[in-house]
Amino acid sequence: MKTIDAISKLVLANKILSQEGILEAFGHVSMRNPENQDEFLLSCSRAPLLVSEDDIMRHNFDGDVLDKTYKPYAERILHGQIYKSRPDVQAICHNHAVSLLPFTTTGTEIKPVIHIGCMFYDGIPLYDDYDVSDGMLIKNANEGLRIARSLADKRALLLRGHGVIVVGGSIEEVVMGSIYLSINAEVQFQSMQLGTPKYLSYEEARAATEVMYSDFALKRAWDYWQARTNL
Repeated sequence: MKTIDAISKLVLANKILSQEGILEAFGHVSMRNPENQDEFLLSCSRAPLLVSEDDIMRHNFDGDVLDKTYKPYAERILHGQIYKSRPDVQAICHNHAVSLLPFTTTGTEIKPVIHIGCMFYDGIPLYDDYDVSDGMLIKNANEGLRIARSLADKRALLLRGHGVIVVGGSIEEVVMGSIYLSINAEVQFQSMQLGTPKYLSYEEARAATEVMYSDFALKRAWDYWQARTNL
């Protein structure tokens, strides 16, 4: 994939995640630059629904903007430190989906309870080590490194009172994971009101993840979400 094609796909990811209620005025999604694995692509500081191709900027892992002079997101640091620590990660979304927030404040574990929430079967750790001087924003290198260490080899990391970080091997995986993690959390919460949920077993979820993250399933879902944006 060329950088120019990745930029177009990243803009569409911003639109999809906004349409599906994952990103709102705040939050952000990025991609590793396919033509330079030591860079990542991320919009300037703008509400995701409004992001255009001209807003996308190249960054290095220290969060320095390499090609434009627009105001960057303060939390670009978390993206850079994760990409630096995880060569397998090709895309990242930080969002504040409402269904996830009660889990971040109570420490209640999110577990796959429905088929489409399967991809988080390895668990989702909780980050609670903020630099209070930064207003709970991940915007300095030391805290970005702590975020990367807390995420470790998982697909997501909850941030206490702040939201979640979702990572994946492609932008399609991150979009699917972000949407279905939020839906799974909503269903889990509702199930807990009725009784004791029966969660997916490790093997059920592992096998289901292979299906959900297959090229066919990812494209089918991506095409559906794209159609809903009217783009």
